[in-house]
Amino acid sequence: MTLSYHSVLSKAIVSSLLIFVSGAHATNVAKHSVVENKLVSVPETATEKAIAAQLTEKPIEKNTSSAEVTQVESIPYPEECDDEDVIDFRLGNNSRDGFFLGVSAISSVGDDFSLPDANDNKATLDVDISYRLQLASLFLESPGLSSRRIHGMYSLPAWGINFYDNDEWSFDLFYQYSTRGIKGLEGIQLRNKDERAGLRISGYLENSQLQFIYSPVSRNGEGSDGIEASLSYGYNGQLRNWTYYADIGLQYRSKEVTPYHGYGYGELSENADDSAGLSYNAKAGLEYPLSKDWVFSGFVAYHALSDRNITYRQAYIEDDAENGYRAGLLLSFIF
Repeated sequence: MTLSYHSVLSKAIVSSLLIFVSGAHATNVAKHSVVENKLVSVPETATEKAIAAQLTEKPIEKNTSSAEVTQVESIPYPEECDDEDVIDFRLGNNSRDGFFLGVSAISSVGDDFSLPDANDNKATLDVDISYRLQLASLFLESPGLSSRRIHGMYSLPAWGINFYDNDEWSFDLFYQYSTRGIKGLEGIQLRNKDERAGLRISGYLENSQLQFIYSPVSRNGEGSDGIEASLSYGYNGQLRNWTYYADIGLQYRSKEVTPYHGYGYGELSENADDSAGLSYNAKAGLEYPLSKDWVFSGFVAYHALSDRNITYRQAYIEDDAENGYRAGLLLSFIF
């Protein structure tokens, strides 16, 4: 009788221990699942999305015990949320409403059209602040190298209204408040004497941007305002963590648009009046994200002067420059 009692007691103790160990193991698996899911944050880049997808799709080992494993759902991507769960801070339904701010330290070297000898290979160190603020379709912007995907190749500091916008196209009416060039590229960017106004059409296609700018208005107060127009195309690609890009463009200025070369404006000769006003640009670069906010990049740019500007420089500055190059490095902090 005593033996039977001890045998039953031993079996009960062993069974209790097995249940306790199985329950503890299941709790550890559940805790592990919770920790794994807590570590998965909302991805902000394609690279982070791929990593998050691998983490969330990793199968959890089945527990052979009778205890159930509790799985915590990961945080959904924005596109997976219901419309009711998304808070939209925009006024109206313009998808371009928002704010961008980038601060860059730029070191560049190359030709400088503002010098008597444009091929002096002047080196510069600049700090540039580029931004775009748009609210209720009204915008204020200052383009820079760090905002090239937003502003395109030929945009200058301006304010205006984004009167049409959809997933692929954006139409702006703008008025320039400055004719300064882009920091790092100023040496080979030709300035106008007067600010201009006009229409800008931007197409945001897959991995690329197509932009057309037409400006028939200026504030020169000297009769005809002339015409300035440009067409540019930019392509962006991804290779591991590196982003590479290439931009090409052409710009036309009629003879009424007076250029600035650093030594005043002068009078155009008769030969210059009859010359073509078409110039060409090309730019290529690489970008590498050091962190979520810091980006390191490098670029090389080329500008071919129009026949009119070549004639102007020969007559007024006694310079024989026909084209120019600049290259540089920049470190940008994106807010």
